[in-house]
Amino acid sequence: MLHGTIYNHSGEKLYWMKFCLIIISLALVSIQIHPQPGWTQKANILTPRGLATASAVNGKIFLISGWDMTHGNYNTNEMYDPSINTWEPKTPMPTARGVTNSVVIDGIIYVIAGGYPTATKKLEAYNPITNEWTTKADLNFARINARAAVVNGIIYVFGGYPNTRSCESYNPITNTWSNFSNFPEPSGGVVSVAVYNDSIYVFGGGYYTGLKTVYVYNPQMDSWTKKSDMSGPRTVAQACLVNGKIYVIGGATRENYPTAAVEMYDPVTDTWYIKSNMPVPSAFLSCAVVNNKIYVFEGTSDWATGGIRTWEYDPALDPVNILVPVELTSFTASSSGKEVTLNWSTATELNNQVFEVQRKFGGNDFVTVGSVKGHGTTTSPNNYTYIDKLVDAGKYFYRLKQIDFGGQYEYSNVIEVDVRVLDKFTLEQNYPNPFNPTTTVGYVLQEKGNVKLTLLNAIGEEIAVLVNEEQDKGYHKVELDGSKLTSGVYFYQLRAGNFFETKKMILLR
Repeated sequence: MLHGTIYNHSGEKLYWMKFCLIIISLALVSIQIHPQPGWTQKANILTPRGLATASAVNGKIFLISGWDMTHGNYNTNEMYDPSINTWEPKTPMPTARGVTNSVVIDGIIYVIAGGYPTATKKLEAYNPITNEWTTKADLNFARINARAAVVNGIIYVFGGYPNTRSCESYNPITNTWSNFSNFPEPSGGVVSVAVYNDSIYVFGGGYYTGLKTVYVYNPQMDSWTKKSDMSGPRTVAQACLVNGKIYVIGGATRENYPTAAVEMYDPVTDTWYIKSNMPVPSAFLSCAVVNNKIYVFEGTSDWATGGIRTWEYDPALDPVNILVPVELTSFTASSSGKEVTLNWSTATELNNQVFEVQRKFGGNDFVTVGSVKGHGTTTSPNNYTYIDKLVDAGKYFYRLKQIDFGGQYEYSNVIEVDVRVLDKFTLEQNYPNPFNPTTTVGYVLQEKGNVKLTLLNAIGEEIAVLVNEEQDKGYHKVELDGSKLTSGVYFYQLRAGNFFETKKMILLR
């Protein structure tokens, strides 16, 4: 009986252990398949590698070239079919070279430059229908990890390493290259690009240290326009257009610091939104769009080992849509002589172009006295300082006018500061006045000495001594409590050395 009981208990225990293991396994599978909202892991890449390039033709994605520390440069060409989640090897590229970029014109994939550590000028074209390669005219400049986009049948190539700022365009009909205006940022580097309404949006860049800048290139005008910054620096990332929104995915903030961040940019409103992170940080990744879904091919997380994973990102399934506001956490003012120092801090900023500093004195309106450049879009705290010089003595009011890149603006709260001339004796008007029941009296001593501040009634009789002591040079203040006084007119009188002054105050209950 005892043996049977033990047997049944053990069997029940074993059953529950198996049941729990099944539940845990299902949970792990679920986590693997849906690690982040909108993200789904797909079939692994056939040949693990980073620094490849991806292009979509007729619903198929071709992952071409690549590099890793062990193998060096790849000429691998593999086709991924999202509809059935399978991979298939294709004819290799004629020249083995990683850190390339590619674009598509009329169903032909053009693979541009690349090679590491030696940059090349190579341009080779692949026809997915015939599975054949054709060599085209070399670029004007050798480039590693440049980025390219197509507008009206012309290929535009941006940045890369080592020619970080230079840009050039290719006409596939004439098989010729031409130069166009340099990238505005001096460090140039590995940008991310996407096309919207025949304009090319260029994100981030830099090489060893990322940039967070955003520019728009107009091919027709050969001109650059600054837009709202990303929330943080980004290099070796990817940018993809889906339903009029541009998604900047992965990359690195600087060398050996990969990121999983995903940001969505609205080119119509020049506005940034934070989306769900990709499942793991990845730099030098590759992306392509099929049926409004972004397929992301792992790059590298350590600058040495190539990636193997494939993800599908469906923006429609990602509920995270965080608009980053300009969040002012503090705004203060202090005076010293004829200078007022303003300090303010932000926790986050969205499209923040500039802070205008506005000042008001007496009964006048606010006027702009200066400005401080904002940090665009960022989720990191920032501190600002502005010094307003050569102001006269008196009470001043300040506010900030925060203006975004679209011209919209908001005002901060108003703060006040008293500016005092400290090189002469001064008795200030009490504040508030009239008062009930307390008020503050301020005064400035030109030099150290004995000070007597008294309170007088309406006929000039002394009824209280507020201060009677030796005090240092500078500004002093004292609070008067009138809770035991009757309503009416009073006077307060300051004596300090040869200085003597009397002012009137009113207690109004």
